[in-house]
Amino acid sequence: MHYCRFAKFLLVLLSLSLSACDLNFVANPTDTPISPGSSVFSLLEIQSNPDNALNIVFVPDTSYGDMSVLANRQAFLDDLEELIESSYWENQAYYINLAKFNYYYMNVTGSVAAPTSGICPSVTWPAQVNTDAAFADLVLLLHTNPLRDCRWGRKATSEPTSFRTVVHESSHALFDLPDEYCCDGGYRHKPPVMYSTSATCNSDPDNAAWRNCIPLNASNGTTWWRSEGSYSNNEIMISGGSTVFEMGRGDWFIAEDVLDSVGSPSVGTPSVFAPNNWNRP
Repeated sequence: MHYCRFAKFLLVLLSLSLSACDLNFVANPTDTPISPGSSVFSLLEIQSNPDNALNIVFVPDTSYGDMSVLANRQAFLDDLEELIESSYWENQAYYINLAKFNYYYMNVTGSVAAPTSGICPSVTWPAQVNTDAAFADLVLLLHTNPLRDCRWGRKATSEPTSFRTVVHESSHALFDLPDEYCCDGGYRHKPPVMYSTSATCNSDPDNAAWRNCIPLNASNGTTWWRSEGSYSNNEIMISGGSTVFEMGRGDWFIAEDVLDSVGSPSVGTPSVFAPNNWNRP
């Protein structure tokens, strides 16, 4: 059974006043998957209907060992406790909307190795990601070897204790946010954050409240234009690492639409945006 020390129904009714909630995931030999024969297990399923949530499925890498061994599974769940509390719940956009997220894990493993070309790691995904976890909006493979991480569609990788990287890569997959760092990230025309020309950036009414169009010169020679207010490293889509930063206002403009699309409860708006930081009370 996987539970919060406060009753789960109370979390739902109160949209989780989870500042006091200490997650405690316990591996139990009687645990059953979300459907017969599936490799996916419920971790923290706040919305009983996955269609009403953004669904995140965590995958262990082979360093966790055979996941049928209870001790190995418990070690993975222990890491997931800290990951959720120290990554998603340290970003205000995620935390105040936590009732819109469901969390699951798989009992099959993948692997992440150094890249054979380019900057992204070489990943071996378990085949069940495309079947058992087909419902997931994000499949996050957690590896313990230090590597630079990437996102491929709804799939992404991270070290379990690189909390800012977890939120960064998750925000790529869940909200399709672009990279905002220089100079070898994933750039594309994505208003009201990133623009292909200065003119489109400076004429977009959606960024008027924070407009500050700054050129970003990519390593391939192209120039993009970023509008996120103050250009600061304290922004979730600029860097990875351990300390979690907030979304910029442009990021939130995009994320809010996605969160709103999954239905009730209503979307909560962060009171803090980058470059300022926020700490969960």
